[in-house]
Amino acid sequence: MAPQGIPVLDTHVATRVTRSMPLTCLKGSVIGIDALYYLEVLLASHKEPLLSALGGFPLALEEKILKDLGEIQSCGLKLYFVFNGLDWGIKDDHFAASIASARANTTAFDIYERDQAKEAIAVFRESGLTPFGPFGALDAVNYGFNALTVNAGAPTPAALVPFLKKVLHENDIPFIVAPYSALAQLVYFEKHPSQFIDAVYGPSELFVFGIDKIITRFELAHVTPDAPDKGNTPNVLEFDMDASSFRWVDQRRCLDELGHIPVDVFRNACLLAGSSLLKQFPPLCNPANYPKGYMLRDVVNLLMSNNRSVIRLCSQYSSDPLVQKIDYLDRYKRTMTGIKHHPVITSEGDVEVLDKDHAPDDMHICVGCRLPEELNMYLSRGMIRPGFLGALNSGTVHIPAPFDGGDSLVYRTLVKTQLQPLRDQTLALLAGSLNFYYKNAQTITTKYWFEPDNEQKKTIKSIIPFDEGLLAQWNVRGDAIVEQRRKLEASSENFVPGSLSFAICSLADTSFAERTVTAKSKDEDKLLRTRHEISANAIWRFLQMREYIDEKHYLTSWGKVLQAALSKVGPSKEQEEAAFLAVELLRFGLLNADTMFEGYSGAPIRGSHIDKRNCYRGPLSRHLLAYRELITVLHVALRDLLEMSLATLFLKGHVDRDREDWMDLALGLPLYEEHSCALGVVIMSYLDELNGKEDPMNPYTREKQQTTAQGWIPNCDFKASLGDTLQLWDAVYSAVSLAGEDVKQQVMIRLIYFVLASLAILGTNASSVIDLIPSNFDDIVLKSGKPALVEFFAPWCGHCKKLAPVYEELATSFESAKDKVTIAKVDADEEKELGRRFGVQGFPTLKWFDGKSETPEDYTGGRDIESLTEFIQGKVGIKSKSKKAAPSAVEMLTDSTFKTQIGSEKDVLVAFTAPWCGHCKSLAPVWETVAKDFASEPSVLIAKVDAEAENSKATAKSQDVSSYPTIKYFPKGSTTPEPYNGGRTEADLVQFMNEKAGTHRAVGGGLGPTAGIIESMNAIVSKYAAGESISSLSEEVTKAANGLKDKYAQYYIKVFAKLGDSQQYAEKELARLEGIMKKGGLAPEKLDDLTSRANILRSFSKKEEEKSEL
Repeated sequence: MAPQGIPVLDTHVATRVTRSMPLTCLKGSVIGIDALYYLEVLLASHKEPLLSALGGFPLALEEKILKDLGEIQSCGLKLYFVFNGLDWGIKDDHFAASIASARANTTAFDIYERDQAKEAIAVFRESGLTPFGPFGALDAVNYGFNALTVNAGAPTPAALVPFLKKVLHENDIPFIVAPYSALAQLVYFEKHPSQFIDAVYGPSELFVFGIDKIITRFELAHVTPDAPDKGNTPNVLEFDMDASSFRWVDQRRCLDELGHIPVDVFRNACLLAGSSLLKQFPPLCNPANYPKGYMLRDVVNLLMSNNRSVIRLCSQYSSDPLVQKIDYLDRYKRTMTGIKHHPVITSEGDVEVLDKDHAPDDMHICVGCRLPEELNMYLSRGMIRPGFLGALNSGTVHIPAPFDGGDSLVYRTLVKTQLQPLRDQTLALLAGSLNFYYKNAQTITTKYWFEPDNEQKKTIKSIIPFDEGLLAQWNVRGDAIVEQRRKLEASSENFVPGSLSFAICSLADTSFAERTVTAKSKDEDKLLRTRHEISANAIWRFLQMREYIDEKHYLTSWGKVLQAALSKVGPSKEQEEAAFLAVELLRFGLLNADTMFEGYSGAPIRGSHIDKRNCYRGPLSRHLLAYRELITVLHVALRDLLEMSLATLFLKGHVDRDREDWMDLALGLPLYEEHSCALGVVIMSYLDELNGKEDPMNPYTREKQQTTAQGWIPNCDFKASLGDTLQLWDAVYSAVSLAGEDVKQQVMIRLIYFVLASLAILGTNASSVIDLIPSNFDDIVLKSGKPALVEFFAPWCGHCKKLAPVYEELATSFESAKDKVTIAKVDADEEKELGRRFGVQGFPTLKWFDGKSETPEDYTGGRDIESLTEFIQGKVGIKSKSKKAAPSAVEMLTDSTFKTQIGSEKDVLVAFTAPWCGHCKSLAPVWETVAKDFASEPSVLIAKVDAEAENSKATAKSQDVSSYPTIKYFPKGSTTPEPYNGGRTEADLVQFMNEKAGTHRAVGGGLGPTAGIIESMNAIVSKYAAGESISSLSEEVTKAANGLKDKYAQYYIKVFAKLGDSQQYAEKELARLEGIMKKGGLAPEKLDDLTSRANILRSFSKKEEEKSEL
């Protein structure tokens, strides 16, 4: 995809009409963000020189995104991201960018392999700018004008879109995926009468879509804090809100600067000037016409000299061979039609074309065939990606060149021959749920970068789909899943519904496998509802299509091989995915001793000639990068099938569609993210260095080398990542052994190669906690001048395991202040001498070192995140910065706060829990949801007591709590509890609290139909239905209201008064309020008020209906 923006316009406005204003001027505004443009700007300022040699994404990208967006939001701006959906418009060369990227990498690797490391790194760093004219890449002598550029040798912004969606979702920043162009969607939002957004941040192409003003840059200022730094490290720059600004461009100023030209001339000039929307008008690129390159004013002059008509301009240059060759006028018309009548998501949630009353009947030629509304909805919420929807829509699949160039026959065979049945299956699965055209008439053309003119064509009708009858038999309900999970967890903790391990290992129990053969329920109340239900069934369907499960839901031979691998890996999702991909590579014959990448660098230091062909040494390896690309292309194909397995569950009606967790469903499935092979290079380098030592098996030698390796990746836990590597080795070896001796012999030589390359999937095992050993303890803790909190733990200690995630969260929250304070840990079971040195007698022991003295202070506070954070803040005066600061709606009560809350003017529901209790963990999300449901009720409190915490043990004891969870209700004004023995669903708990507290909450947090209704007033409303006059009733209702404290008593008076003026008042006012509520965006208090009023109006409306019937 070409980069966004109109280069000659960008150059023109940069020096003439761009203006700057303080960022605080936008306080309170909603800013619509074009996500792709945001990523382009971000990557341009966040370059990692070796990214193209390693593949994957920039390592610190997430931190950069959160930092920038957090600073913008701190100025009072609300952000709303819009992503591109399906591709549209005419694209001549889909392979130019990927081929340019591969060539740039090849050049850099050639230099690197001549032992010119510094020169090679410079080429890797600067390989990003490749000039592009209207007909592809240009030679250096041909682009005197402002050519477009693309990033070669590095991931495209489009490749980072799934990653950005994940970051935004996890940090509660809203986004939507447009049906096609995000630019059209943003303009629709900005132009809508309700003005969903106040301003737009995006590329200059927005002017062509009709926007008036564009924010082009956020310029965030940072300053050195005034307070002197007491440590030995430089001060950290702080965000300066007042000095920060934004740059923006006003269309009106552009028109005036260009000679007060009309808007239509400006927009046409922008189109003809060339962008990702439409290529440059060919005569503009002719050096004979513009020897120094053309400018925007030249394009405007061309139009003005042809009476402002693009048709006349094309006619004037009709003899130009390039104008003839590409039929430029036809392209212009299609593009302009696509812009004027672009499909967008309307305020009602439907997909419609702009200005639909004047849209032509053949819009599909300009944009593409229209997808079903349901698919568009799943796309807009992020549940599925545009990739295969685009193929179905356009009828074309493009296979681009990989980072390494894809020169090997192995890679080309994989993408052209071996993966084609997998792609066919995915298309057939999706098309089978759609209309006749997609099932029977659509033809799919597949094109490859290495054979651009050799097309493979196939009708979807000709593809033999997987038996839909078999897939329809996966409707396993949550109770069966939970029961099987409990059985599995009796021997392991690794089984989470919706994981690959659970999906495979649960079916190893043949009795459970037989019970999973389930028909779709005809009762809508029994459809699949929970996320775990949906994810588990989607994965089972996927695994059956991949032939790991047979028609009776038993594991096949390959299923048992996968079970062997998954049973050996660790609990993380990344390790599961790596083991699964290993088995898939095994099935495709890509774990073997064959020479895969002839001529690529990267043989090991030692080994046989086969080893040297197939393994690698570092620190950079084209061989490793090539194998990573094999894994990646397989990864993408499998993820596509997984997403379609999920989507068709919805399309076929197996799932309750009334939900909001669309992105959670996408993230819950395996294989969501890709990773680089940076960690694989590091571990490979570690092994090479270790093998070069005289005594590589000596524990001290290995410890010393691991400490050195940790310095290569300071933001990652190297020792843990090395453990992941060895564990993955064991898992794949188990699978290979089960697959048979012949396979085993073929695979073993390649196995070490896969394990290191597969760290592309495992990614970096990032940890903010520093590991201490005898060789680095003094330097980090005692001599650095920084204070440090050190945990002395033992791997087998249960309390240590419980503290581990809390301690990791603590370290992460102080990551931004790592130059001021250190959070570290010591394995005192392994490093016994360090434990003895500081008097450690039990685990875990936490000690505070002030950075000045060798005598630490014992930490005796609570082991919860709040207590630990408060302790450090009190010591160093630095506030933590937690990435996920979403506060809990549940109030945690301690011994002191329990006494103040219980017996107060609040109805309190308390759950007494224990951290190790499985039922408590199951209750936790429900309890959180119930607390949110009642968050707007000031007289209701949903609380918890950690019965094992030091600061609340006494309370649990005083309440005679002996099992968990124990739930008790305390009425307002009373300290005498009432035990709760009802159900633990959200509905059960909400109903209970409504009955006890006199509230009217509904599941989900809104108000129920009785909210606002006053029974005494309702009795008067009944008289109105019986025919009594409004005048007599108005007087009665006024008298009745005088004795009531309910605030809605006055509203009844108002309604009666209005009915005296118009008998249709209740009906019309109800319609108005419902319209306001439907639009959304209301504060909770306002929504509650409108709901209560609407309930009252419905009681009048109902009486009016009864009167009309009489």
